[in-house]
Amino acid sequence: MTASRITADALPTWLALTRPAITHTVTAAAGIFLMRAALTLTTPVDLTGMPGLAGSVGAALLGVATTLTASRSRVIRTITAPGLAIGYALVFSYDTSSALIVGYLIALTWWGIRLTAHTLRLAFPHVPAALRRLTDRASG
Repeated sequence: MTASRITADALPTWLALTRPAITHTVTAAAGIFLMRAALTLTTPVDLTGMPGLAGSVGAALLGVATTLTASRSRVIRTITAPGLAIGYALVFSYDTSSALIVGYLIALTWWGIRLTAHTLRLAFPHVPAALRRLTDRASG
């Protein structure tokens, strides 16, 4: 509802902020699928002869998706993505798979909150100044 209030000059930047979540979500979904498939004994996805490999690759994908979703900075992404991918792959097991997924969901929630706040700032640019005036009157 507030997106229609965003000015035309700010719209390309706002649209660029909404786009990355789709690719990161697809990466996370592939990772979750591989993790769950490796943990389910009835699904024959292991073509390598190493059942943990598919799950570890899925966990690594989920770690990369978590990093890409949580940060906008290229430097932070470049530094954090390999470490989180390796860390997720190393700790992947039946007991930790849910925690890894929850970690991604927390990053996705953070992304949504950040996008909502940015959208509201663009749609209502005069609200912060009005709030400052109100707080100045209340304290004075």
